[in-house]
Amino acid sequence: MATPSLSALSAYRQILRATRVAFRDDVRVMIAARQEARNNFDQNRRVGIDTGMQINHAIEVANLLRHNLVQGAREDGNEAAKWELRIHDEIERGDNDSIKVAGQDVKIHKACSS
Repeated sequence: MATPSLSALSAYRQILRATRVAFRDDVRVMIAARQEARNNFDQNRRVGIDTGMQINHAIEVANLLRHNLVQGAREDGNEAAKWELRIHDEIERGDNDSIKVAGQDVKIHKACSS
């Protein structure tokens, strides 16, 4: 097992990289997200009982930023302009089939090895 300080440093770096991917064209928001991450890491600088949970939370936040956050943008000053989504290669793309069967028992007819 890695020491908490190394794991925390790794999680912090993951968040910084994720903000670069998620907010690539929006420098103002990227800087604000990085400042928030820094503030949260500074508040929890000392190793404690819940350090592992906090590191896992940071890694989950980095994954969420990298794979699930899509920004929308439109021309400045033009309220009638269409919104354009900034979808990058790392965005998780799914289908609507899982939504259609929500709350129902789903039976899979294929073996895992096929």
